[in-house]
Amino acid sequence: MIRLLWFLMVGITLLLFPPNLTARTYYVALSGDDASNGLAAAHEGGLSGPFKTIGRGVRALNAGDTLYVRSGVYHEQVVVSASGSQSLPILIASFPEEWAVVDGRDTLPASTWGTLFQVTGSNVIIRDMEVRNSKWIGVEITGSYSQALNIHSHHHMEHGLLLRADYTLAARCKIWWNAKRNESGLAYPKGGWATGISAGRYSRHATIRDCIVWNNWGEGVSTFESENTTIEDNVVYDNQTNIYISDTINTLCQRNLVYSTPNNPLTKSYGRQTGIMMGDELYKPASANNTIVNNVVAGNKHNFYWWQGTNGGGLVNTRIAHNTFVNSVDTANLEISAGSHSGTLVANNILLQEGTLPAAVIPSSAGLSFAGNLLSKSSAVAALNASAVVANPGLSKHGEMIPGSLTAAYFRLTAASPARDAAVALDFVREDFFRSARGVRPDIGAHEYTDGGTMQPPTNLRLR
Repeated sequence: MIRLLWFLMVGITLLLFPPNLTARTYYVALSGDDASNGLAAAHEGGLSGPFKTIGRGVRALNAGDTLYVRSGVYHEQVVVSASGSQSLPILIASFPEEWAVVDGRDTLPASTWGTLFQVTGSNVIIRDMEVRNSKWIGVEITGSYSQALNIHSHHHMEHGLLLRADYTLAARCKIWWNAKRNESGLAYPKGGWATGISAGRYSRHATIRDCIVWNNWGEGVSTFESENTTIEDNVVYDNQTNIYISDTINTLCQRNLVYSTPNNPLTKSYGRQTGIMMGDELYKPASANNTIVNNVVAGNKHNFYWWQGTNGGGLVNTRIAHNTFVNSVDTANLEISAGSHSGTLVANNILLQEGTLPAAVIPSSAGLSFAGNLLSKSSAVAALNASAVVANPGLSKHGEMIPGSLTAAYFRLTAASPARDAAVALDFVREDFFRSARGVRPDIGAHEYTDGGTMQPPTNLRLR
């Protein structure tokens, strides 16, 4: 009876979830031949062997198939138009323990604003590959439910990696030295304000997670003209603007380490860089319902800055909470320009500002509410001052702005910090930067202190 029931269960499972009996694994190698069948990792005689080009390999793909690319440098433009499904995605990756590179040599693609490696199909995963030296865009995903995992994208004239579809994901990617057309030394860039990595142009539910983004000659990480973007657990430093949130609704920006270091390559052309910046440009859509929480932001021109575009607007139903902002180097630590603000909460943030610069510049507090913030010095903003703790927050360490080695552990609270147990409890913030639970009487800032102060950032937040 037991054996009969087992066979019955297996039969029902196979009926409901039939296996993909036709899925194949294809291979590409520089030593291959596009006339082969692509079904072997190395030549086995006859038609059995790898393809020579990635372009030939992707044309063979169907739902559930895998394409492994052997190590080497491939000088070609790639467009992946095939689609998988949620149960049978397509995978394109370097061969295990090898590393494949797609190199445009600054000549590909030839078309204006073209893309060197583009995924137009849905449910496609590209993984463990390097894309470099595009004449225009490096990597672009316009197929829904597609993913870029551990992609190294760098030295492109324009964008490094663009997510322009619904439910896309970029995770564990390294993105650097893109928007090269702006590398000019002029007061304003010559290019189109390209970015390191962006979710934009009518994307919905895109996620940028666990990425390291640095030295891009435009925005480092951005989302624009989008809905429900999540930007989380990234390390973003020394970009022209580190994180930029524009023309978006329901964006969540959390647990990011964002900083600028003195005399980094971009300062010679652009001066200091901004940490997290918000502001609308096209009002498509007008920004609203965005959340900036549990970020550590240090050493930037402004650590947080909202600016009003030419068409008006303001911070609408925005929550800026439990962030640790440390030592702006120009203008102010936190600056919110005058605008049509409404329903916006600024709460439980640490604003440590040493030297002569102000902790905050907010010309008008209309439409803004303040609660539970800690300022290291008094602010000219009466509403912010009235509800704030004014004291040195007592952070573990907040110097040594060394590119590539700074960690959020520098900015933990110490045992005697006046930020401890001094925050206002917020239902939408249950954890801290390090994913520790917030207490019943939570601490101000991005770190919730635990006895012994031994909490370390997860490994995905250490530069490597």
